[in-house]
Amino acid sequence: MDDLFRPEGDWSRLPDVAVLAHRISSLVSNIVAWAVITGAAWLFTNPEPRPTLVAAAAGVAWTAWRVIRAGRWVRSFRYTEREHDLLISHGLWVRKLIAVPYGRMLSVEVTTGPVSRLWGLASVHLVTASSESNAEIPSLPAEDAAVLRDRLIATGEAQALPL
Repeated sequence: MDDLFRPEGDWSRLPDVAVLAHRISSLVSNIVAWAVITGAAWLFTNPEPRPTLVAAAAGVAWTAWRVIRAGRWVRSFRYTEREHDLLISHGLWVRKLIAVPYGRMLSVEVTTGPVSRLWGLASVHLVTASSESNAEIPSLPAEDAAVLRDRLIATGEAQALPL
């Protein structure tokens, strides 16, 4: 079954620092979200403490699961550049293999958020004519993301379909 999602080739992975960045990002976003949910439960069910305690316990459990799971999620990402396309494989429960032909790429976007910037990471998004492609390589070192962007643009221009 693994051959279906990882054909032959030299696959690149995300750097180890991406695990820490994703764990911190998950921790911060989940704490904020569950603080709002717990606060709302306390506000609307006061003086009954049970719903507030249930919301707080659910928040702690969900946040712990997301932080622990972030490592496996990051390690599930792989990508490889082949002659005519870029392959991206990822997923824990639902595995996915995305093949993006270079000639079909419309643009390549490089983005970074506040936590990723702290660790020097950036994500590469491939925009195609299909709204279904959703091709992204998250959390690459910023220098590697810039090199990959330039290489994908050059290869895409060389293999672009004539208008």
